[in-house]
Amino acid sequence: MPKNIEKSESIESSTSNNTTTEITGITGINVEFSRIVDVLHVGSKGKYYHYQTTGEENKSLAERYNIVAVKALSAECNLIPIKKGKYNLAVTFNAEIIQSCVISLELVEENIAGNFTAILIQEPNKTRRENSEIDFDHDEDDIEYLSSNLIDIGELIAQNLSLEINPYPRKPDATGKELGKEILTEDEVMIKSEKQNPFHVLKSLKHKT
Repeated sequence: MPKNIEKSESIESSTSNNTTTEITGITGINVEFSRIVDVLHVGSKGKYYHYQTTGEENKSLAERYNIVAVKALSAECNLIPIKKGKYNLAVTFNAEIIQSCVISLELVEENIAGNFTAILIQEPNKTRRENSEIDFDHDEDDIEYLSSNLIDIGELIAQNLSLEINPYPRKPDATGKELGKEILTEDEVMIKSEKQNPFHVLKSLKHKT
């Protein structure tokens, strides 16, 4: 944690006493992992937040991702003001998940380490929005526009974690024979394709004559 960033004494979130039942995010929609922060409380030097999922949140996230289980999810977050109404959010996260092997259906455990940054911009009120434009740099890929002073960092983490999950998990020793199939390498596929290509056969005969 950078020395000039204030560590949050009380982590702002929609959970309390480390338990959760039904969590409602900023939009009023139930979310699986909600950590709502008021950017007006960040301060001029920024704030550091550490988040960790509860058992109930892990279960809800696993259902959301359609995987066997989320064993753990933790994140380190730095929220720093750039100028009035504009903030930089930098997040690193680590997760432990369990999926089913697409070949053998055996359980596959994965450790995921990811990170992302986002620029948070508070939208001006209706009167100011009609008479002004929100300026941003073209190299800012991830921009989140805030309709209020609240941002759900937990939901952003959940979204970015979903992008890191392997859609085709496979145990290292899975060969395909478990299903009566055979897994081929890319080179083996190319060789097999060439052998089955009639034009490749004609080309080989031509070279032999």
